[in-house]
Amino acid sequence: MDMKEGWEKKALIGLGVVVVIIVLYAYFAPYNGTADNTSQPQVTSTGTVTPVTFVSPSNNNNTTNSSLNGNFTITAAQAQQIAQNANGGFTSSTPTQANINFNGTQHSVWIVPLSNGTASKTVYVDASNGNILPV
Repeated sequence: MDMKEGWEKKALIGLGVVVVIIVLYAYFAPYNGTADNTSQPQVTSTGTVTPVTFVSPSNNNNTTNSSLNGNFTITAAQAQQIAQNANGGFTSSTPTQANINFNGTQHSVWIVPLSNGTASKTVYVDASNGNILPV
């Protein structure tokens, strides 16, 4: 085939124009949206906070009811109620008394086993103030 001289030059100019158009379009897109590859953080709800009611006993905190020589100022029934109030849907078994070391501090606790038919867990209720220890 016989082609005129300069067709290569015209093809190169046409290719250059296409490249310039693609580069301009990539950097100066005609829309103001956000890029599709960014994901929005998903906020998950942790549920509602259930306040735990606890009536402090009216004694002088000098009496103990433990064979482990701990300071148990709340009863087993109170510890059981605190654990159930903090974990809705769970039922508790009989609490047991123990002394545990938590964060370098010795605590007298009620160990309350909980279950809901499919899951079970153990809650440690501080016997001196009724707080649940995050063990």
